[in-house]
Amino acid sequence: MEKKDLEEELAEQLEQLNQNDKALNDLYRNYAAGVNLSDAALWVLYVAWTQGEGCTQKDICESWSYPRQTINSALKNLEQRGYLTLYSTPENRKSKRIAFTEAGRELGRTAVLPLLEMETASFGQLSREERKQLVALSQKRTMLLQREMERAEPYLKRTQKGTGGEEKP
Repeated sequence: MEKKDLEEELAEQLEQLNQNDKALNDLYRNYAAGVNLSDAALWVLYVAWTQGEGCTQKDICESWSYPRQTINSALKNLEQRGYLTLYSTPENRKSKRIAFTEAGRELGRTAVLPLLEMETASFGQLSREERKQLVALSQKRTMLLQREMERAEPYLKRTQKGTGGEEKP
């Protein structure tokens, strides 16, 4: 395959992957809106439901790659709406653990549980081998892109330091 053909093929495949990622994100965002939640609030409830009560903001941020402030805002909103409570533990008073209120458990049953069932049903339609491949290739793609972005980071930082009228490449 010629270099130009390979570049075109890669560009087309990346476009398809990125469009699919966007479509998947849209599915979750629309679902969240349909159950009257923000994206972040849905994921906070999802993680608390699947990991069990007692997970922390830090757990969610680290395992789901969310900015701390995003999760903090979602937690405060869910707490104000009466779905969650946050409590400190004697071991670490700074780290707040998440607990469902009764209203939060009901929201979990009506919003998170149906989503989990849909995910399980759709993923279960793939063969065991397809599921393994999808997970492995998704993780590999993420790791490789992260590596490329880390390599580019010094360049990106240099080119974004323009002052005043400087043009940034």
